[in-house]
This record gives sequence, structure tokens and C-alpha cells, in this order.
Amino acid sequence: MAINQTALFIKYKSSNKAFIDLSVHTFLLCSSFYSLWYFRNNWLNIITIPLLGLLNIKTFIIFHDCGHNSYTPSTTLNYILGMITGILVQMPLSFSFRHDTHHATNGNIENTYGWRYNEHIYYTLSQYKKLGTVKRCLFRFFITPEIFFLFAPLLNFVILERFSFIKIIYRKIRKNPNPFYWFLEQLINNIGVFYLNYILYCNSILIHWLLVMWISSNIGVMLFHCQHTFNPPYVVNNENWDLKDSGIMGSSFIQIPYFLKYFTGGIEYHHVHHMNAKIPNYNLQKYHEEVIQKSNMFDNIVKLSLADCYDNLWLVLYDEDRKKYITFAEAFTET
Repeated sequence: MAINQTALFIKYKSSNKAFIDLSVHTFLLCSSFYSLWYFRNNWLNIITIPLLGLLNIKTFIIFHDCGHNSYTPSTTLNYILGMITGILVQMPLSFSFRHDTHHATNGNIENTYGWRYNEHIYYTLSQYKKLGTVKRCLFRFFITPEIFFLFAPLLNFVILERFSFIKIIYRKIRKNPNPFYWFLEQLINNIGVFYLNYILYCNSILIHWLLVMWISSNIGVMLFHCQHTFNPPYVVNNENWDLKDSGIMGSSFIQIPYFLKYFTGGIEYHHVHHMNAKIPNYNLQKYHEEVIQKSNMFDNIVKLSLADCYDNLWLVLYDEDRKKYITFAEAFTET
């Protein structure tokens, strides 16, 4: 049965439910920060640190929605919340300009922006074969999952994002903001991050916070990887690329256990998010459930279990001949 997608998108766009979601999350976040400080010298921090790490993933989802201007009905409030949550997740809100280009290119191997069709796949197999021996060795070392997922995320959020305005200067993106505005926004985020870390240092929990960031950034990056890196892949040319297909065929539906759903904020319904980024995280599941009740539009979405996600972490190259993502082990058998 056909459904009116426009009406459905309007039904599930941002609403005042955001304030309930934000209030609950603010309470949980403040309570967890207090617990982190209170138990800073106690063995119970083996609970408080991972808990705040999981909550920080939810904070990032709110930040991410603010970047899409989809969290609340107010553009101004989205901007303010995005700036504040950006300090907590140590990411400038101008990340949204880069992320917008990801949405416009996901799966498009010949997009006009020269953007990676899959942000975690750096080379096709043929490109990898053409690399020199030294470049191959370095690439294999840094992109090996044990290195990439355990160390790269924290390095990116804590250090590289402090200078991420350089990415806007040298990379072509879909929306080009005023450079001064972008630099000012980066500066505000950096000042906020340094001040936050200073306060945490003065309260003897900076090391605890770095562990929180390590947990949240690792899980977040692995989640992002599995949202788009799976087989069969959606990799097409510019002529065949379509936004709807980019969602349904190019974005996964990760089967998150019920007790973890709060922390992921519904972003595991990534097929919905890529069809229309204006649907906020708190409505993604509801939209999905109404669609499957009224149509067969989602019959062919890629569902990934947590075991599937673990296996997919080792997918690092795109094999153009076999039209699938492959591991280094599979690449070695080809070279």
C-alpha cells in the first residue's frame, strides 16, 4: 500500500517533545557528572565512567540533530543548543556543513564534490593496488580496526577537531559558510572545550573525562561505520544516485538492544534519517514503525545485528569488480 511520505514527514518533524527529551537528558547528564566527581577516587567509577560515556553518545545525537536544524522547531534554539552540546562532545557546530555533504553524497562514487561516497572507505581495491609499498603498510597499520577504532576517534575529537576549520578551507562542501563566521564558531568551541577541561582538571576528574570521551567516541565512530559499511553496499554513479535509495539501500537498520536504545537516540534507524534528516532522533522509531504498518517500503532495508556490526568493522576497501566491501585479508588474496 502506498503512503503519503510528505504528510508523514510533516507528522514526525521536530516538535515540543524535544523539550521533554532535553529535560530528561539534562537531568541524567548532570546526575552522572556529579556521580563522576563524587566517586572520583572510588572503585564505583568503573560504573560512572562508562555510564557517562554512553550518555555522551546521546549528547552527540542531540548536537547532530541541532546541526541538521531538526531537534527543536526553533532555528535559534537549535543553534544555541548545538553550540553548548558541541562543547560537551568537543565538536564545533560547523561540523554540520561537512555532515550535510555526507548526506548529499552517501553512496555516490562520482559525486561532484569529490567527497568519499563512504567516509570510512578511503580506497577501492584497484586504488589500493596502485599504492607504493610504504603507503600500503602505513594504510594497513592505521586503518586496521584495532588501531583505527580504538585510538583515532579520541585523537580526532580531542585534538584534530580543534583545527577542523582547515577542512572547510581545503575541501569542497555543499554549503559554503562565511569563512569568518566559521572560524569564529570554531574559536568559541575551542575556548569552551579548554574551559570545560580546565574545570574538570581543577575538580580532579579530567582523566576520568578523557576515558568518558574515549568510550563515547569509540562507540560513536563504530556505530557510524556500521551505518554505511555493509554488504551488499550501495555504491552507484551520479546518474543513478537517489536520496531515498541512499537511505533505504545505503544506510543500515542496526538492531540495538532495548536497554541501549536511549543512549543511541534512535539513530540506529539510519535509513529513515538519510531519507529525511529533518526528522529528529526522538521520532525516528515512530516513523519507521508507522511505515512498516502501512507499506512495504522498508521490506528490503539492511538489518544488522551487533554481531554483524562487529564483523563489518573489518571491511576497509571497496572491490569494484565484485561490488562489495572487503577486508584486508581478502585484499591480500587478490594482490
